[in-house]
Amino acid sequence: MGEIFILFLYIVFAFILGILAFILKKKHSKFPDFRVGYHNKKVMRSAETWKYANNVAGNLCALFAAIGVLVYAILYFVQTDLSTTIITFFLYAVTAILVILIAPVQISKRKYG
Repeated sequence: MGEIFILFLYIVFAFILGILAFILKKKHSKFPDFRVGYHNKKVMRSAETWKYANNVAGNLCALFAAIGVLVYAILYFVQTDLSTTIITFFLYAVTAILVILIAPVQISKRKYG
């Protein structure tokens, strides 16, 4: 029962990241309409930074969605115990969220100043 719950956590998180990747890459609002997309004052200054940051955030979401599925598959085939799988999920989720929130700003700042 615990394995199914953990699988559900990984799949739901990967699915959410996949949807976010699609929205950020393909369906974000046009500049200067900021209703849908990556929201940070530093990337909302120009159309170039807005588009670039949304693309970077979308790529990161897709990357972490794939990593999540891969991590679960590895943990399943290695047959780790339930507590290790749960701890790994939370470390993975926190890392993914922090990177997706911070990296697009930093990468955009390097590219556009």
